[in-house]
Amino acid sequence: MEKLELVRREDGRLVMKAPNDKGEIVDSPVQIACCFPWSRGAEYISVRDDKGRELRLIEKLDMLETPQRRLVEEELSLRNFMPCVTSIDSITDELELFHWQVQTTVGPRGFLTNRGDYPRVLPNGHVLIKDVCNDQYVIPDPKKLDARSMKLLWVYLD
Repeated sequence: MEKLELVRREDGRLVMKAPNDKGEIVDSPVQIACCFPWSRGAEYISVRDDKGRELRLIEKLDMLETPQRRLVEEELSLRNFMPCVTSIDSITDELELFHWQVQTTVGPRGFLTNRGDYPRVLPNGHVLIKDVCNDQYVIPDPKKLDARSMKLLWVYLD
């Protein structure tokens, strides 16, 4: 695999150093994205330019040198930020929306879901909730919720 050189600029942007058409080394701002589900989060990572064009494909993160791997892992964690719901305080009906008040691993949160967008039970047993802003919340093990939270959630599960 050709060496990948990523650096974080002072402004916080991740850039890839690579030769341009003239052979000059230039900094190209990049985005990092998983090509496969999170269950294979360390494989097939796409390095893309600002227009979404793939510049490189990383087959396995462990093929990268440690500093490069850490930068990619940082970017993925920022991009894939998904709070875990630890309890549900309330779910109220507001016209065509449901208003959720929950406790998460990053503190209390309130969000709205469309009436038809019910939480999904994933094959691994996790429950995924997507709000109207396309932010996602996960309940890793619904059986560990307190009785009140489980009673509120149960109504919305298939």
